[in-house]
Amino acid sequence: MDEGAPKRQQRPLVLTWLALLILLCISAASAWVPLGWVNSAISLAIAVIKALLVLVVFMRLRRAHSLVRLAAATGLCTLVLLFTLAGADYATRTEVRSPWQDPAAVPARLGSR
Repeated sequence: MDEGAPKRQQRPLVLTWLALLILLCISAASAWVPLGWVNSAISLAIAVIKALLVLVVFMRLRRAHSLVRLAAATGLCTLVLLFTLAGADYATRTEVRSPWQDPAAVPARLGSR
């Protein structure tokens, strides 16, 4: 048996682990840079890249059985559906103040006008 085979099998795992650590450092560093809404976009992009790395390399979805891929796709579709419904609920909800609340005493919420 080839002695280099285990090292060749470990190499993608180690490289992926290092990539995840680098992405972790980038996301932690971007939290300290005041970029406004761009921080959220950068963090979301980094999170998507990390999730794809875990799915492809550690979960081995590229070479997995089709039933495993179907289960992963179903989970992803469910997550997208939940985020879509939550976003639609947040976007269409109106802020109703109680008659006894003083408008100046109520702190402004994120996204309120």
